[in-house]
Amino acid sequence: MRKNIIGIMVIGLVIALILPIGSATLQKTDEPRTETDIYKPASQLQITLRGGLGLHVSIKNTGTTDIHISEMKLKLDGAKILYNSDSLDIDIAAGKTKHVIYVVSGFGATNIDLTLDTITQTASGKVLFWFVYGVE
Repeated sequence: MRKNIIGIMVIGLVIALILPIGSATLQKTDEPRTETDIYKPASQLQITLRGGLGLHVSIKNTGTTDIHISEMKLKLDGAKILYNSDSLDIDIAAGKTKHVIYVVSGFGATNIDLTLDTITQTASGKVLFWFVYGVE
């Protein structure tokens, strides 16, 4: 009986070691990325910046191909303004819109620069505590 239990444990250990190696090997693909993932025509994106509780960004894909944005960053000028702008990685399907809300804190006038890979949208506005208003 004891030999059977030890034999089952050894077989289970061997299977547990072999399965992850085999499944990782099967999941790898060498397919190249398509051109629609790499090139993003600026005419295909419609970017809208709005104020409110934080800064609201709407990105609409008006084209017929899906778009992958590998880097989306926000920059606000202002001595008394705090914000968090981690680089975002997003996908936008053809004809769809993505909404992103940035949390902003502080007060005073600011210049807003939103960069999507190589495309930059600029605006100006005012910040009062957590509210952004007068975005033009």
